[in-house]
Amino acid sequence: MLLGTLIAFFGFHSLTGERGLLMRDNLDRQIAAAQEHLQLLKKENSGLQSRILLMRNDTVDKDLLEEMARSELGLFADNDILILSNIN
Repeated sequence: MLLGTLIAFFGFHSLTGERGLLMRDNLDRQIAAAQEHLQLLKKENSGLQSRILLMRNDTVDKDLLEEMARSELGLFADNDILILSNIN
């Protein structure tokens, strides 16, 4: 009787447990989603690394410097056209 109960207990959990055979599809989906997220992060990382290389050289890239000044400091050229929305 005890042996039958142990076999049933471990058999049930080997099928339906957190890492059981029936949960394999769920784990495969989680792995695929994590790999997709990793690819997005790698792409973002490579973009950031290229921007860092532009800032590390002896001379800073003028386009990058202008972009940073415009976004961070709110500086604009005289010939820039600003479109402001009226938010109430």
